[in-house]
Amino acid sequence: MRFLSLIALSILLTACYNDDDRASYLPGNSGNQGEILVVAPTELWSSDESNYLKRGLLKLFEGLPAEEPLFTSIEVKAESFGAVFKTHRNILEFSIDRANQTSVIKRENIHAKQQTQIIVTLNSLRDLEEFMQTQFDQILWTFHNAEIDRLSSRNKAFGSNEVNQELADISGLEGIIQKDFEFATKEDDFVWLRLDREKPIGGYQHAIKQGLIIYRRPYTDTAQFSESSLIEWKIAVNKKHIPGPKTSYMGIEDRFIKPTMSTINFRGSAAKEIRGLWRMQGAKGVFMGGPFYALSFYNEVNKQQYMVEGYVYGPQFNKRTFMREIEAVVKSYKPASE
Repeated sequence: MRFLSLIALSILLTACYNDDDRASYLPGNSGNQGEILVVAPTELWSSDESNYLKRGLLKLFEGLPAEEPLFTSIEVKAESFGAVFKTHRNILEFSIDRANQTSVIKRENIHAKQQTQIIVTLNSLRDLEEFMQTQFDQILWTFHNAEIDRLSSRNKAFGSNEVNQELADISGLEGIIQKDFEFATKEDDFVWLRLDREKPIGGYQHAIKQGLIIYRRPYTDTAQFSESSLIEWKIAVNKKHIPGPKTSYMGIEDRFIKPTMSTINFRGSAAKEIRGLWRMQGAKGVFMGGPFYALSFYNEVNKQQYMVEGYVYGPQFNKRTFMREIEAVVKSYKPASE
């Protein structure tokens, strides 16, 4: 078999080229959040095998109310990959080398600051189908995490240090809040911050609302990380603390799309990640909802289990960009003593 194993691929993805001193002299990256520049030789783009790549690039962003791709791709022929493209924030480059096995290399800060470049060398076009089936999702999530890191850097530069410190004092967690988030509720075991703004679309201003919620409970048993326990906990807390119009309250929208839950490695320990949809419940005529992202983990310092979650409301807008912002904020939190 020509393919590297998943383990070998992981090693190559982490064995990246990066020189921080050199990076300080590089220009800023170009392109928009959520874009990937895909570079491949004409031989690949003109082949039937290119359909495997094009379908893979349509992978959906999980947990959104309407279908949106995880990334928007820009296709470029290798022969046209000149200086104007080389500063793009996310570059996925394919080449064909029949003298070597298929391989993957990750590079950072080569042509621009905060740039991620992944180079895939195929032994043959015939390798592309299996490569897409077995390795491509990991590559997409590598780019996704790079976007999360860029947003965290932006928040660190422009977010409020005062809000960060007050939130740490109340919650026992340290994190990096996004600019213009403000406190809505401050309690010992529950904190809610909101960012309300307007953006133009179709000649009119429309509301975009984002929220961050942090709450905790004493940790006694691993069963508290079960799907049923986490969902029940989230519903109870949201119902109590997040009111909507009339007598409505925030609940989970699971009639058509169930929340998805997975175990991830978060700062060296296991954590539960939840993606899904919320909606206001408990009152007729209230039609509000949107996506949410939550992360639950254990804080060994104070023996508490935490839920850090964020949500978006913006019915006139696509949600991908705003949910990446939320995920970056949620994933920035850690026990205050770390």
